[in-house]
Amino acid sequence: MQSRIITGVLMFVAILVVFFIDNYILNFILLGVVLYFAFNESLKLYNIDHKQLVFAALAFYVLTYFTNPIFIAILAIMLVASILAHIKSENLKLVAPFVYPTTPIFMMWMLYSEYGVGYLVWLILSVVASDSGAFFVGKMFGKHPLSPSSPNKTIEGAAGGVAIGTVIGCIVGNFVTEGFFQILFSSFLVCVFAVWGDLFESYLKRLCGVKDSGSLFPGHGGMLDRIDGYLFGVVALLWSLSW
Repeated sequence: MQSRIITGVLMFVAILVVFFIDNYILNFILLGVVLYFAFNESLKLYNIDHKQLVFAALAFYVLTYFTNPIFIAILAIMLVASILAHIKSENLKLVAPFVYPTTPIFMMWMLYSEYGVGYLVWLILSVVASDSGAFFVGKMFGKHPLSPSSPNKTIEGAAGGVAIGTVIGCIVGNFVTEGFFQILFSSFLVCVFAVWGDLFESYLKRLCGVKDSGSLFPGHGGMLDRIDGYLFGVVALLWSLSW
């Protein structure tokens, strides 16, 4: 418990420092570090024994600095699929890490580079509030399991988390952009997708037979354990902002 608290505090301080510095190149590098650890952890979850693939993911990530990250993500997926077809490989799951977590991480960079750090803060605080709310509401009122993929989570907890996250999201979003219904819809959507992100991560870990995606953060698991909600939430936020 002590290591979990210390790690949590250090992570929070690190995030604050990044936000206050808000350096474009530094944040690009830091997100590249996130990609490196998340991609490596995903290889374990997908049971893929080709660690060199992470360098391909990083090479594609560099391209997102110069052009649309979504196009680069699609390009990466299509190129990997084309190579597998060319060599007549039956291991189609090699494409999986380029879908998740690579594509959502590219979209995280897109959110920051096109909309600014305020929108990234909006995303993160909404998901944090949703996760925390789900934990406490689930502890107090949870009775009905949410999914076989994550039996400890409850419907009551998820609903409470989405509600709390949406409220916090609306408060933060009000400082970032205008339009009450846009902010409400975006915050709600982010929190719902964050729940799905958490479930998907639990599903992958259950298939792999592991408790955590990694051990990067003592008491908190791996990189993917920390960012699963953001990876789904960023897709929802970018989609809602495109309206």
